[in-house]
Amino acid sequence: MTNAATTFKIFPQNIQAQIYDTLDWHSHVDRIELTEREQEVLQIMSLAWNDQESALALNISLNTYRVHRKNILNKFNAKSQVEALARAFRSKLIQ
Repeated sequence: MTNAATTFKIFPQNIQAQIYDTLDWHSHVDRIELTEREQEVLQIMSLAWNDQESALALNISLNTYRVHRKNILNKFNAKSQVEALARAFRSKLIQ
């Protein structure tokens, strides 16, 4: 049976670097400050509604919702909504 360190070594260097970056997410998340509206958008994002439903729930335009979501992804240095939500969940920004 192999341990995690041994298993990790089988990945190519570029994949290892990506894994280290992912594991080091918390150092970036600790410094993230979301506006009140971005916090609301983040909560709605966690419900996995479509963009139109999310915008309607927040009483904002679809474009405004998408701008807030894009800002959140940028602040989390995330490439996807799922990645941003995972980091927010781990940092206890959402429950």
